[in-house]
Amino acid sequence: MRQLPELTLAEKLAHTGFIFLVGLGLLVAEAYVYLTVGGLDGKPGLDRQDIIISYYGNRSASKLQTVLPTMMGYASIPAAERPKVQETIDHWVVNGQSKSEYEHAVKPLIDANCLKCHSVAMSQQLHNPPLVSYDDVKAVAKVDTGMSYTTMLLTGMVHLTMLGVIFWIAGSIFARTRFPMALKAVLIILPFIAMVVDFSGWFLTHQNPAFSWLVLIGGALSCPTALLEMFLSLIQMWFLKPRPMPA
Repeated sequence: MRQLPELTLAEKLAHTGFIFLVGLGLLVAEAYVYLTVGGLDGKPGLDRQDIIISYYGNRSASKLQTVLPTMMGYASIPAAERPKVQETIDHWVVNGQSKSEYEHAVKPLIDANCLKCHSVAMSQQLHNPPLVSYDDVKAVAKVDTGMSYTTMLLTGMVHLTMLGVIFWIAGSIFARTRFPMALKAVLIILPFIAMVVDFSGWFLTHQNPAFSWLVLIGGALSCPTALLEMFLSLIQMWFLKPRPMPA
């Protein structure tokens, strides 16, 4: 098998295009997770509590109450007004979620701030719950038990399939580097194992928040390791000299 420095210019360009586009895609995916999951506990950054809220839920409060701090940021509600909005929603949820209080106090807030992402049409595109009617809002005002099994299965199908192909191609390219075989074997197999650990952690965390460490560890090792493989491959491909042909 020819090593990366010995590839033709056309082969190098094809591999480089893959590395740049897919590498950018993985970075965007990491940023998406950071922005959508990070901060669910009301604190900046992505930590274990955010993972617990996402997959196990915050069973002391409804999903609406749990995600409201993050959603108010997305809706650009001024910081000074956010405590009043939170208080209004908390009061409605805790006091029975009556339709009269919804119409008087809750619906105006949702109509003014939330429907650009939670209308029926946008909910179908973004896979967000619609918040158009009283029944829609009441559905997300139930106790938050985290991501549903159906959502985890659907998301897992997409993640496992797409990332499996990406890790395979990235590993195949990295196998052509000049690093020791032991190092290549570890870096090639690690993203696959980490993704299985991550995916398993979703379901285990849904049952017991103690397993949230699996999600953190799997997420920290899967895509970042593949990115490292692709970066090292790129360096060797363009900056190492081809070995001389045997006489």
